[in-house]
Amino acid sequence: MKKICLFIACLTLFFNVEAAKKVTWVIDAGHGGRDVGCEGRLTREKDITLAVAKELGRLIKKNIPGVRVAYTREKDKYLTLQERCDVANNRGAALFISIHVNSAENQFARGTESFFATNVPMKGTQAGKSELLALLLQRQYLGHGRAISRGVKQRELYVCEHTNMPSVLTEIGFISNLNEEAYLNSKDGQKELADAICQALKEWKELTKGGSVAQRDLRNLRYTHYAPVSLVALNEEPATEEPAPAAAPAEAAVAQTTTPPTPVAEAETEPEPAKEEPEIVPTVVPEEPAQQPTPQAAQQPAKAPAKSPTTAPAKKDDKPYFAIQLMNTATRLKEGDYRLKGYKAVTYIPSGERFKVIYGRSESYKEIKNELAQVRETFPEAFIVAFVGERQITTAEALEMLKVRSTN
Repeated sequence: MKKICLFIACLTLFFNVEAAKKVTWVIDAGHGGRDVGCEGRLTREKDITLAVAKELGRLIKKNIPGVRVAYTREKDKYLTLQERCDVANNRGAALFISIHVNSAENQFARGTESFFATNVPMKGTQAGKSELLALLLQRQYLGHGRAISRGVKQRELYVCEHTNMPSVLTEIGFISNLNEEAYLNSKDGQKELADAICQALKEWKELTKGGSVAQRDLRNLRYTHYAPVSLVALNEEPATEEPAPAAAPAEAAVAQTTTPPTPVAEAETEPEPAKEEPEIVPTVVPEEPAQQPTPQAAQQPAKAPAKSPTTAPAKKDDKPYFAIQLMNTATRLKEGDYRLKGYKAVTYIPSGERFKVIYGRSESYKEIKNELAQVRETFPEAFIVAFVGERQITTAEALEMLKVRSTN
């Protein structure tokens, strides 16, 4: 009897040690519940992301040893952005990947893109891991038959900025494109996408096993994947669905240079979510604003908020204040544009070659937080930002400055 008890104790200890060696990866299926995300002719984003997330989890468990999979949601459930971050942060996850589907006013827009953020508290060995995964994702999408990579970009995305581990948000296709919608909604398409992501994760795990990311790997990947890439260029066939227009100034610079572009650091040192090997000449694809409402949604704009905030931050005011970032756009939007969903008197803050669309202004963090709860009913990914004059700072810095002022 003693021998049996000893054997069981040893077996239990062995499995506990093996379990302790495992790392946790969190898979976030974008949207859910009352937040349906983008809508196509027949499908909704929340359903596609959940199907791909579950298939990805199955493949990881089968093919990547030493990894424990966790989901932010496993059913059609609504979660706030912070709740999604909490799942990863509370589990001490080693990786966070958020799966989304794109939409655009241009019904011919297609392709995949991946995003990462740099204004997160990662230094030393953590630096570059998010960017690396985004680049690998884009390379794998091309390798799995996706014709167009829209590139790797750095953006302000709440789930990437508020998770304490390497984090990437990936857009797996355009629901507004009839062909891509059919692909995204098919079992074969979902399995192929999940396999592409799984292979990228497997490669990422191997490349980061030493604890850091080799700058050489990043440079090699950046060369072809910071600019959008088309497999059509490899085959020397003309584009049939979406002719490539003249490159925008920034994109043209990427296409013509032989050295990898250097990301532009923004106010909070945040990158533009990233994207991805063979040595080819990139074909620029017109970039559509991510997650735009469909034309049907445009016909039903939300009511404009009762408050009409200041339209421009004071330049000489050194007192910190808080506001709400609604989105990030390539150009200033005209008043009444359906993408603003009825919001008026917004401020446009230059951010590299794009603009941050800012709404509201208050020196009270509590007040702006209460307003954020209402704004998120229309803009689920809106989040709080802080400024001193026109200079953006972190909310933590703003709160600390206000605390010092109150004690003086």
